[in-house]
Amino acid sequence: MRITHLNALRALEATLRKGNFTAAAKELGVTPAAVGQRIQALEDYIGRSLFERSATGATPTAEARKMQPALNAGFSALAGVLEDLQPEKAAKRVLVTMPESFAENWFALVVSEFTEMHPQADLRLDASNRDYDLSSETFDFAIRYGKSLGDPFEETLLFGDSVQPVCSPEFACRHGLHPGMRDLSGVPLIHVLNRTGDPNWIGFDEWGRTFGIDPSSLAHGIRFSKAGSGLASSIAGEGLVMAGLVEAFHALADGRLTMPFGATHRYETTYKYRLVRHRDVAMSFIQRTFATWFTARAQQHNRDLEDLLERCAN
Repeated sequence: MRITHLNALRALEATLRKGNFTAAAKELGVTPAAVGQRIQALEDYIGRSLFERSATGATPTAEARKMQPALNAGFSALAGVLEDLQPEKAAKRVLVTMPESFAENWFALVVSEFTEMHPQADLRLDASNRDYDLSSETFDFAIRYGKSLGDPFEETLLFGDSVQPVCSPEFACRHGLHPGMRDLSGVPLIHVLNRTGDPNWIGFDEWGRTFGIDPSSLAHGIRFSKAGSGLASSIAGEGLVMAGLVEAFHALADGRLTMPFGATHRYETTYKYRLVRHRDVAMSFIQRTFATWFTARAQQHNRDLEDLLERCAN
């Protein structure tokens, strides 16, 4: 494979990421003029402009912006390769990918337990809803919400999930929410779109039909594309949101959220959370340590969840 203009591509990536030639030059250890010259050489090579230049500076074109994610990923991968060539660093590294909402609302609130016990670990987390192919990608583990993958993957079942409406305690009190309600016409609702392929991850309409609440009173409200935004809005007292129990767990446990209709109004999902790794890839000591810690942490979550649901039922 022959790659030309590597320094020019590096200058372009740094400029797009940092926002201007000066900041890129500082990172690369060259002058702003040198950054501009490298990018100009790249523009001459491809036959088109990547920046619109004026007396006040240079603004990247739409085409340059489209290239940014690929450039960021490419140079990040190259940096990873260089680090992998240093065995002492690679031995301490743990690369984990997981769903965005799980990372933000569950994992981020417990990960310090691992890092405090193992400060030498180089833990790198990818919060993404993309299902990476562990056969070709560089991740050591994937935390997946879905069906079992089977061979050649080794899977550890972590926990299941359920879907139910949650809100802040103040919101529940203000709107008089209780398990016997059959109409939510006057209650502000928060819908979260594009969640998962799980056939049992239902929205307000199906939840209403299941638990005897008029579906026509459940179509109003605001709609978020991300679960984290919906949860944050609900915690702030803005509305009743249909959420996964796992992602809402910590806020339920510390009292920022409540299940106003009780534990009986949960809808069990089909998919489950699993810790996944490629069976044929050897694990380092710190990777085995992470897997052991996370499995134990999942077991603790299941015990804590039982206690929470028992409290909600009383």
